Amino acid sequence: METLSATTIFWLLVLGATTGWIVGYIIGKEGITLTSNVIWGMIGAPIVGVCALYVQISGVLVFSLLGTLAMLFLANVFHLHHVEDITGDIKRGMHILKKP
Repeated sequence: METLSATTIFWLLVLGATTGWIVGYIIGKEGITLTSNVIWGMIGAPIVGVCALYVQISGVLVFSLLGTLAMLFLANVFHLHHVEDITGDIKRGMHILKKP
């Protein structure tokens, strides 16, 4: 049975940072930034890990990895944007004309 110790917290932080970096690298510029993914991974992994310890689930690191992946997926999906929105190259089929 795992306990909440400094070693467990360290590995949860490392797991969160690594997961955030991998997700940020895969998503690229389509979601939140790489730094934000790492920070949210380092926040999410200990929260999910401590919850798993509280409920006494064995395999806290695996549970924390899956929870962090789910949280980062949701953060990136709801922040998706398109290159056209950033650069302003939006071509619309209909043009709105102002009345003189």
